[in-house]
Amino acid sequence: MKVYTTDPPTPKRIKVGVAEYAVGEGKSTLVTSGLGSCVGIALADTDAGVAGLAHAMLPSSAGRDLEAAPVEAADDRPAGKYVDTAVAGLLDAMADRGADPSRIEARLAGGSAMFEFSSAGGGVGERNVAAAKAALEARTVPIVATDVGGDYGRSLTLEVGSGALSVRRAHGDTRVI
Repeated sequence: MKVYTTDPPTPKRIKVGVAEYAVGEGKSTLVTSGLGSCVGIALADTDAGVAGLAHAMLPSSAGRDLEAAPVEAADDRPAGKYVDTAVAGLLDAMADRGADPSRIEARLAGGSAMFEFSSAGGGVGERNVAAAKAALEARTVPIVATDVGGDYGRSLTLEVGSGALSVRRAHGDTRVI
């Protein structure tokens, strides 16, 4: 007699690249690595089992915060590249998958000062974090935890079901926020 077994389904792992965002459902995880001055924006509605993660490079798509970067044509700007468009895109994509905007919570990580830089407006990392906080506040999304600043890189893993964000720091330690 043959006995057949089935392995439990493997949770889906979704990689989020630089200047991208993605949304996952159920038991999936969203991961990104190489956060330096970039900011990771993790949003979750755990009741709906929907979460999203963005790896945003620059504060604003409007060009006013992009002193060192060339301004691209609006149609060529990937929505995940800029904090303002990443937050808007994530919220829309999550709502399309059943998330309730009133239940979404945010976690932020990254925004490091990777290079010595002096400017009246602060470094890119600092401006990315400020832009993320402003964009989330404007949409009444509460920020429940952060791991921002410093002078080291980070890698992130977002567990969709729990909304827990694991932050692995370049100098070795890992914390869950």
